[in-house]
Amino acid sequence: MPSDRTLDVADPIRLRALAHPLRLRLLRLLRDHQPATGAQLAELTGESTASISYHLATLAKHGFVEHDPAPARTRRHKPWRTTYQSLRIESLPTDGPPIQSPEGVILASLLDETRRQQDDYVHGRSDLPRELRAVGTFEMTDLTLTVQEFDALSEAVQQAIGRFRRTGPADDRARFAVSFVAIPVAVPTDVEEARQ
Repeated sequence: MPSDRTLDVADPIRLRALAHPLRLRLLRLLRDHQPATGAQLAELTGESTASISYHLATLAKHGFVEHDPAPARTRRHKPWRTTYQSLRIESLPTDGPPIQSPEGVILASLLDETRRQQDDYVHGRSDLPRELRAVGTFEMTDLTLTVQEFDALSEAVQQAIGRFRRTGPADDRARFAVSFVAIPVAVPTDVEEARQ
């Protein structure tokens, strides 16, 4: 699998297939443990093998996972892997709040996972080597941008991340959870609103 492969998802049918908590969890587990068999994923999730097989088949039908091409012990033990290195969810126009859309459900789940990882890091719950315990970078910035400038910023960040994307572990590298979240925010129009 190419190390720079990004899967862009905007199709509503594919988004609905992805907007299921167990399917999102399976993708996260495959990211961490791939390739993995359905039986291994069932053990990691506590779900039945039949349930895992059903959800993996759905993910495969929509292009999110595939069987690993490496030879397997048996056909029953054929491991799975993701079809991408990076997954990018594209927002669709909606009249309601984002959570009412399939991509909003996916985003909420991904943000929950990101917050969990960041909380584990901040509270020292991560089982990290000593040299990695204070390496994290956090930056909160307010920018005033046009839509075109925002698009350019997003593209620049994606290109920067892509330069460092690699597959597989190495002795001199550690895994980092990197997320880029940029959302428009409402700005209070006067001091009184700012106090509320």
